[in-house]
Amino acid sequence: MNEYVASEILTTGWCPLQCAYCYIPKTEKMKQLHKSIISKIRSGEWVESIKNKEYIGLWGTEPILTILAIKDKLDTIKKNNPRLKEISFSTSMILHPRPFADFIIKASELNIPSIDMQISLDGPKWITDNNRMQGATEKVIKNTKMLIEMLNDKKLSTRVKIHWKATLTIDNIRVMNINTSLIHGYYRFFEELTNELKKLNKNRNVIIENSSAPTLVVPGKYTTDDGKELAKFFEYLYQFHYPNTYVYRLMRTWDYKDELHKVRMFTCSGGDSNIGFDGKYIHICHRTFYLNNREYIDSILNMDKYKNWDVSNFERGSIENVNKYFIVDPNDEFNTTRFAYVMRGYHDFSKFRLSATVALIKELAMAGQALPIYLKDDRRAELLALFLHTSLSCPMENLLNTGSIHIVPVSLVRAFANGAFEVLLKEVRRVVSR
Repeated sequence: MNEYVASEILTTGWCPLQCAYCYIPKTEKMKQLHKSIISKIRSGEWVESIKNKEYIGLWGTEPILTILAIKDKLDTIKKNNPRLKEISFSTSMILHPRPFADFIIKASELNIPSIDMQISLDGPKWITDNNRMQGATEKVIKNTKMLIEMLNDKKLSTRVKIHWKATLTIDNIRVMNINTSLIHGYYRFFEELTNELKKLNKNRNVIIENSSAPTLVVPGKYTTDDGKELAKFFEYLYQFHYPNTYVYRLMRTWDYKDELHKVRMFTCSGGDSNIGFDGKYIHICHRTFYLNNREYIDSILNMDKYKNWDVSNFERGSIENVNKYFIVDPNDEFNTTRFAYVMRGYHDFSKFRLSATVALIKELAMAGQALPIYLKDDRRAELLALFLHTSLSCPMENLLNTGSIHIVPVSLVRAFANGAFEVLLKEVRRVVSR
């Protein structure tokens, strides 16, 4: 595992929320898994497996549940990872932030250069409370303010970056398309909140970023009509000059177009410079944590009711495919070599997946599930395929939904092939022509 400079580590197995779009189905078995994870952290077994990393991500569910146990092992983590540059995590910020403050202070004492803290906040109350739980918006804001105040009088050597992660469902988008004043309200909410936090912040090493541009629930189960709704939403963002994260992603491909032959520059880092590690097995990334736990899988399949889209993957055997080939024992030389070889195919070569995606786009256009222009304009279909594999690169989602790391979900093509990508192209042309 030492050849990977970054690792996403499984540190939690439980979360108090039931977010509408979460890809992790919640069952009682997760609580048992969570207890096992805490035990491994406290015993030191978890820590001794993490060595020679420059970047460490704390993943699973809600990191605050084990952050103090990890804090107690930070000395060992720093010793085993002398080139460590950053520790990152994503939190709902629903619970009291004191453990985060203690963790940051300890990291500063050890001169760990950076902490990257992503806070899940989907927007104003009507969005976040609907997606997460009633009262979530108020709690997230209150706890974030508390954390900033706790750090105000601390002399930190660590740079703490705090930014938002906003996720919109297609239902959220549909409501904003009907009432465009809600779009203005969405961006005003983040601007005012970020400015308020910046005024509250007195620590020069705490950086508050306004990362309000939303991301779409991925992969989701998007229909052609959903794609048209997304296109309408993107058009409003274009008209109102609001930031669109997918424009930024497409602009990166444009800015580095002369480097496109260096495929790995544009793919996700999973299985390349970064891997997931659950304390025993290697994963492409954090996305497959829990999926090699048989009791957890069985508990999902035995649920009376479920809403999570991921369950369909359990039922059709996609999880078995992942377990067989893409979750490997680091001590198994044959399978780790095969794993690295297969992932190098993804990160170093792109012709197969681009041509396969162009064919998929054209087939959807023939069926009326994508714009007809993609049947007539080969270059445009190639551009859309390139966008899907550079700006939305995710071998794990591909694998779970299509059975191959190289083939994108049909749902994702529908989302962008019904006008949304055309708006992104228009926005890039506007930016380039300035």
